[in-house]
Amino acid sequence: LPLDIYKPKSKTRARKYFGLPHKVRLLLFGSLSFYSDNTKGWDLFNESIKKIAKKDSKFEVVIFGSPKPINLPKLKLPLHFVGRLFDDELIALLYSAVDVVVVTSKIESFGQIASEAQSCGTPVVAFNSTGLKDIVKHKETGYLAKPYSSESLTEGIMWILKNKERKIKISKNARKRAISIWSNDVISKKYKNIYKNILDK
Repeated sequence: LPLDIYKPKSKTRARKYFGLPHKVRLLLFGSLSFYSDNTKGWDLFNESIKKIAKKDSKFEVVIFGSPKPINLPKLKLPLHFVGRLFDDELIALLYSAVDVVVVTSKIESFGQIASEAQSCGTPVVAFNSTGLKDIVKHKETGYLAKPYSSESLTEGIMWILKNKERKIKISKNARKRAISIWSNDVISKKYKNIYKNILDK
């Protein structure tokens, strides 16, 4: 990852840029087709939002990647669409604007959103399955919920946000881990070692 771009930025400036409210907690969900692609787990995210709304009303939802639909989904919390972003700087700014990135994919080979978000110091809540198991460090850089439980997903979101000091620690851990495993220097050395081992044989 280009960690010089995907890095923590001012939350106040980020929210101002996207026109997002300042005094609420924001959950981010990203998908190019969140309605039609069942593998992205919108149904599970929706169920989780309903549970969160019963516990705390000071949450709002941000969706990126998909255009604003004519018929908005009926959620129990306010919803903001920022559309599809093609600029890495803006994507990184959006990650910094929110409090938690929720990745409800039912199958994911890697998890680019999850890795980018953590590089920006934003905790990620995802399911403990497929590629995301390698991206999120449970209770260190985010939370891995029981597949595919909306109740467990809700618990993960609330676990991160109900303790301010814990959230700060997780944010720092996420950035630190991103530097240690996804930086250009680290990855290039791993490739170099692979090629060297092959050539030596």
